[in-house]
Amino acid sequence: MRRTFRNAAILLTLSILVGCRPALPTEIPSIPEAEVPITESVATEESAATEVSAASPTTETEPAPQSEIEAENVFTFSEMGIIVGFDFPNGIDNTVNTSVEEVYEVSLPFELPYPQNARILFSAYPGDSAEILSPAIRVFRSDDINALEAGVLDNLKAVLDGQTDHHVDFPRLAGAGSVIDAQLIPVDFKNGTGYRYLITKSFSADPLSSTTMTYLYQGITNDEKYFVSFIIKVDAPFLGEYIGKPLTSNEEFASFYGTINQLIETSNGDQFSPSLNALDELIQSLVVIEK
Repeated sequence: MRRTFRNAAILLTLSILVGCRPALPTEIPSIPEAEVPITESVATEESAATEVSAASPTTETEPAPQSEIEAENVFTFSEMGIIVGFDFPNGIDNTVNTSVEEVYEVSLPFELPYPQNARILFSAYPGDSAEILSPAIRVFRSDDINALEAGVLDNLKAVLDGQTDHHVDFPRLAGAGSVIDAQLIPVDFKNGTGYRYLITKSFSADPLSSTTMTYLYQGITNDEKYFVSFIIKVDAPFLGEYIGKPLTSNEEFASFYGTINQLIETSNGDQFSPSLNALDELIQSLVVIEK
């Protein structure tokens, strides 16, 4: 099952260009995207963080006995009462940093006070300066998400059931609309289901400024107790020739991003860095169980 959402994405962004009300308040200032290296997390009394690798998956959140879960790398998050395991595919850097993140303090208008979550940070990869959008696997309690923003989990299940083409990003990415929205496919993990897609959001109808975009996974465990999100930047070098192309009209904008989305949609996963195939394989190895 593969879906292409470029038409909806283009129409949504064009609404900004012609003065329609965007999904977010119009007074939100433009926030330039920035990719900065992720530095090692600082442990606090509420959040313990330890850098680990595939060869040494021990964390301060207690290593789980290997007999409890089938995965090469296993982490126990005692504060949340869960164990998370997964394998590192070839091509994915195996340096990670684990922590339990407490309620997120909102610093930008588009953000939410995200609830407590287990975070596995892929510290070798660049990401947004906002901590909630750093390259990481995050596991939330479903009840906490429902209390924060009703409809997130219902929407996820509706997309998987083929009842809607509209999908949300959680955590939220900065931007009033999507200019890139492609490569949506279902990806199941060992005890759950979900989908991933590639997305770039924007506050304005600007030309393409970067070949990078966000790989975003949204999933839920089979018992529906836990929501899984995976955010990581991927690069599409084949888009280099389109960077900075002037767009002078609504029609030119729509045609341009239609071409960009089609190129992304029809590209092989190994044309991206890191490979979409490797990222999908990582997700497929994931398992989340109660301690």
